[in-house]
Parts: sequence; C-alpha cells; structure tokens
Amino acid sequence: MARHRKDLGDRKHHRVEVRRPGFVIPAPDAPWIECFIVDISESGVCLDVGALAVPKMFGLAFTSCGTVVRVCVRAWRRGELLGARFVSAKQLRDGEPGQSEPRRQRATA
Repeated sequence: MARHRKDLGDRKHHRVEVRRPGFVIPAPDAPWIECFIVDISESGVCLDVGALAVPKMFGLAFTSCGTVVRVCVRAWRRGELLGARFVSAKQLRDGEPGQSEPRRQRATA
C-alpha cells in the first residue's frame, strides 16, 4: 500500500507548497543546476531533482539571480524527490552539519 504525504503524521514545522523552479549549487564554483521546489518549511525543503546527483551539503538558490540562497544538508532521497534541512551560519561555523570529521577543540593550557 502506497503511503501518501498526508499520512506522515504531525510535522514539527508547517510546510508550504511552493511548486516553482530553484537552483541546486553543488559547490561554490560549480554551475547551478535547475530543480523544482515542491514545498518548504521553516527548517527545510523538498525538491524534485530528477536523476541529479546531489552532494550531502549544497546551496539552494530560490531565484535565478541568487538573491535568496540557503545552505542545505540532504536528509533523505526517494527517487526524484529529495528532502533537505536548512543550515544556519552558526551551525556551519561550529562544524555541525554534513562534516566528515568532527571539529576538534583547541586544548586549553
């Protein structure tokens, strides 16, 4: 039996259906790749990326001119759909999301 999106139970954040183009930015100097933003919440986004290989951490531009960009970490992938959570600047500085190695603390004397 197929599970429908509404069967997933209560979510922490309300999702808003967007259904508009967006752009995956796989690396800072890489070309932007068009995707489709399905829905968005305060904490993350659902994208239709087709067969596109998306890295664990990537940028997401909401406009073609890049005036609105968020850093994302891939949370799940089901076929052409991909779920990602937004990452804050503090989380990036602290090395929390998507880091292959934990950030080492400096030893205090």
